[in-house]
Amino acid sequence: MNGILYARSALVVVAGLITSLAHAAIWSQNPPESVNAMIAGNPSGDVPSEEIQRKALTGHLQDELELAGDYYAGRGVARDLVQAAYWYRKAADQGDPGAQVNLGYFYLQGLGVKADAAQAAKWFQRASASGSATGKLNLAVIYLKGAGVPQDTHMAFLLLNDLAKHQDVRGEAYLGFLYMLGIGVERNVGEAERWFGKAADHHSPEGDYAMGTLFSVHQGHVHDVEKAAGYLRESARAGYVPSKHSLGLLLVNNPNLRQDPGEAKSLLEEAASGGSWRSSVVLGILYRDGRGVPKDMATAYRWFTVAGKQGGSQAQNYLQGEIAAARHALSADQQQEAENSAEQWMAAHPNSDIFLLNENPESAFFPIHEVYSTELAQAKVNSTAGASSR
Repeated sequence: MNGILYARSALVVVAGLITSLAHAAIWSQNPPESVNAMIAGNPSGDVPSEEIQRKALTGHLQDELELAGDYYAGRGVARDLVQAAYWYRKAADQGDPGAQVNLGYFYLQGLGVKADAAQAAKWFQRASASGSATGKLNLAVIYLKGAGVPQDTHMAFLLLNDLAKHQDVRGEAYLGFLYMLGIGVERNVGEAERWFGKAADHHSPEGDYAMGTLFSVHQGHVHDVEKAAGYLRESARAGYVPSKHSLGLLLVNNPNLRQDPGEAKSLLEEAASGGSWRSSVVLGILYRDGRGVPKDMATAYRWFTVAGKQGGSQAQNYLQGEIAAARHALSADQQQEAENSAEQWMAAHPNSDIFLLNENPESAFFPIHEVYSTELAQAKVNSTAGASSR
């Protein structure tokens, strides 16, 4: 087999995106006595402006949102998720749909509050009723998962269908996933591609990723690596980690495709930094074989070690042979040095991300980027790593 990895099957949903959450006591309704009491002892000495504090305490919605965003991002104050959650709750109680979405996300992930999926569902429902597309999207996802609500895939389909009919780009993409997988609706690959195409036309990273997948590895679909690369590049530019992996892999396995020097390696490194263990495996294979990089078994072993830490038992089981071969080729000191380097790399890249985004929010009221982790965003090619040395 000529390719470093081969892809099996088609698109699958990674159900672990929304982790199982223990039902716990909800965030206390009783606020601290004052904003100054909240930040007492802040070593930086940074505090929100007195005017914003005063207006927020008297119920000015925009100032509540700004204060919540400041505490969430650590802008001008020490980052404090408890205070961010408190001020989003104040704004959410006033009916602001964006704050309701953010508060739902906080409850889903346990940020600044005790994790409580039922509370997350309540706030996503309120945001959806207030007209928030993101609230409706997240509500669809928790119905798919059964997190905080009884699992109801048909209800999820109805919510996503409504979003898609109003040209919501993420609704279009995720509706395509449901048709592709037959979740909540009869499986229909043609209908899935129609929605993926609409999403891609509307510059959806997920839609571009899905179209790139169809044209590159999906069984039963015509393959066109040039088209696939075009779609995946658009998605990768938006920071979508699965597309960075898929494009890097496509370029490695198709060296005649137009590509900049080192582009494949760079994309795979970015995807690995976003938590893609398969990208770490590919990097290890590149260094093992000296493909586009100097042949270096110690660096290969480091990437295999990283992949094992990122992917857990699934990656470790796959990598047993690779790791054994690398250890056989390296001295004990070389192994230890590579393992230490892998530990340091993991400490610098601890997260598993769907998007790699700029830190600068587009709005002063801070639409939380991490809300993507509550969405049905990480549909992947089930590219079971199949290394080939032939």
